[in-house]
Amino acid sequence: MYVVIVGAGMIGSHLARLLIKEECDVVVIDKNGDVCQELSQELEILAIRGDATKPKTLEDAGVKEADAVVVLTGSDETNLIVSLIAKQVGAEYVVTRLGALHYDEKVLKNLGIDMVVYPEAAAAGYISQIITKPEVLDLTFLSRGDAEIIELKVKPESKIAGKKLSEITQPKGTKIIAVIREGKLSIPEEDTVIEPDSKILVLSKVDSVKEARRLAD
Repeated sequence: MYVVIVGAGMIGSHLARLLIKEECDVVVIDKNGDVCQELSQELEILAIRGDATKPKTLEDAGVKEADAVVVLTGSDETNLIVSLIAKQVGAEYVVTRLGALHYDEKVLKNLGIDMVVYPEAAAAGYISQIITKPEVLDLTFLSRGDAEIIELKVKPESKIAGKKLSEITQPKGTKIIAVIREGKLSIPEEDTVIEPDSKILVLSKVDSVKEARRLAD
């Protein structure tokens, strides 16, 4: 899978690392040359210093060939512009981070945005899941309010503490998408053990939130 990430801030950089672990081909675009050089050396990827609002920059990153373009700058205006231009130059699938909540879904679709993630759901692990795990897509939201990301603390007495992910019965409409242990976020596999005092991120449909919150009881 080939993914272009626009914006190498905390979320964008971590997303790049997660996607590399998933054996994806990743290209990053950012205006900060130092950040680009650091990521390029660390991950051995192409990191382009440039302005993604310019079509040539996106073309150089190969958005026409990309399976997904993920736009994660800190500016809604920039993200909307980049998303529109990305579609115009041939991007197939565009995921865009937006901070404001007043955008009309029809307008976003007309701009060519296929998936919107809001700040509370813009964890790198979550974005990695919606890009690389098709079985999760039915739980994602195209507009605010269809689903939520819930962070739960796993206490030692929790019914899931010490169990493998494969041993946990997850309520319908929910999915454990990430585990946070000692400040490090990881994407769980079936044999991942949910350790006491760790945290889990649960993706849940709105009508399953109550059941999702009981997962760590």
